[in-house]
Amino acid sequence: MGTYSIQLPNEKSKTIRYVTLFILLINCFVFGFVYLKTADGRINSVSFTGMLISIFSLIIFLIHFFTGKLPAFKPGIAFIILSLFWIVIGNYLLAACIIIFTVFGFYAEKKFIVVFDVNKITYPSFPVKHFYWKEVSNVVLKDRVLTIDLVNNKLIQSVIEKSATNDVDELQFNEFCKRQIAG
Repeated sequence: MGTYSIQLPNEKSKTIRYVTLFILLINCFVFGFVYLKTADGRINSVSFTGMLISIFSLIIFLIHFFTGKLPAFKPGIAFIILSLFWIVIGNYLLAACIIIFTVFGFYAEKKFIVVFDVNKITYPSFPVKHFYWKEVSNVVLKDRVLTIDLVNNKLIQSVIEKSATNDVDELQFNEFCKRQIAG
């Protein structure tokens, strides 16, 4: 086999989910506050629409959060729409904060997959790192723990995703890595 892909667990996804819940709640309350406290008709209608979108997104998010249903719902899309409403209202700082969080949220939702091929190891950090085999002194996969030992004495170690355990034969993978290191 010429390529191995090993999925690492996404440990930030749980934190991002709670922060997403918090930001949706804040949007609901702040849009509601702006709606109740503003006399300007245009801002009133924009804040009311923003509040409705926030509440709808919060309900869909809670359904997905507790039941796992509706996996197609992406709160980042709702955040982009809500940030546009904040721009229309004139609150550019809040819109910028929501957009920045959305970018981080999209990144945090992706799967972290380490790819081992005949030329290099592609590690899913930010930014993505490429380790060529001449930079690697040892790679071992044993008991769901992936260890990459670099020539410069850096050690990368991670537990792999439980679902990926059955996808990779440890013995074949370790032999493949030894052949690539030996060059």
